[in-house]
Amino acid sequence: MKTIKWAVVGTGYIANQFAEGMQLAEGSVIKAVVSRKQETGNRYAQKYGCEKVYTDLQKMLDTEEIDVVYLAVPNVFHYSYIKKVLEAGVSVLSEKPITDNTEQLEEILETAKEKKLFVMEGMWTRCFPVIKQSRKWIQEGKIGKPLTLKAGFDIKTDKNDWQLWKAGVRYSAGALRDVGIYTLAMAYLVFPEEPEHIFTNMKSNGEADESFQMLLAYREGRSALLSGAFNQAGIQKAEIIGENGRIVIGPEFWHPSEAELVLNDGVRECVSDRYKATGFQYEITDVAECLRRNMTECPCFTWKESLNIGRIIEETRKKWGIFYESDKTTAEK
Repeated sequence: MKTIKWAVVGTGYIANQFAEGMQLAEGSVIKAVVSRKQETGNRYAQKYGCEKVYTDLQKMLDTEEIDVVYLAVPNVFHYSYIKKVLEAGVSVLSEKPITDNTEQLEEILETAKEKKLFVMEGMWTRCFPVIKQSRKWIQEGKIGKPLTLKAGFDIKTDKNDWQLWKAGVRYSAGALRDVGIYTLAMAYLVFPEEPEHIFTNMKSNGEADESFQMLLAYREGRSALLSGAFNQAGIQKAEIIGENGRIVIGPEFWHPSEAELVLNDGVRECVSDRYKATGFQYEITDVAECLRRNMTECPCFTWKESLNIGRIIEETRKKWGIFYESDKTTAEK
């Protein structure tokens, strides 16, 4: 089995979570890390057994022979960094949201297509065994036609121990983009078609959305009831209700360890995966397998899904009156 050589850009919380998962991902290794500061890069490398430390992304790309770059930096840097990596002929796994707007995403996907490179938005949720089993139950018709999805990523953040940039326009953030994207991805897992109508509500912190509620209405009265928040804690399971039963995923649906199938006749089936480390090992393993097979996108979370979800997010935040610097740049083209 070919060993997949990774470079990690960023040394913050998510980059550390990713590296912990890497320890359990057979056939993958972190070859290099890129950090703004040499000392933080050195600490990261020492902790996770990384060979090389860089403070400049382009220098790393020019120097190292790597298969894929994982980007774990604030949202506002994703687009420019992805462009740089793809132009160097290297594949990319980028934390979500992958870009600020649809135009940026279409551009990088076209580049990836031309260069035959792999690109994936980091929707790690799709790679968990529990999610894959839940999707299989749906596809097998276990609950009949899905009728309703309920999914909320509502958390009450600690201002003394949190990445405050996630709630600001400066870094192209907000609740919808940061946590709401997980609920939207769950909606597309259950209802792959486009919704007929979208209704939303949100609370602003004066700069961006700190909480939102969304109703996606589909044909035949089917619906997805979604929410995301930084200012309130809620039930964090996802419930998929069908004609013949329901599927409950949790305890936190975006990195679940269990799912229960409950049929209307009382029959129950449970799947449990008490995984070690952070769970990033599943996404790393899936990406590595795609690279070994020379695939340009991951079937767990496709380019089409990234585009569809990105459009909903972009259209919604503009209706709310939330604009980023990248929107001005796009409009000027």
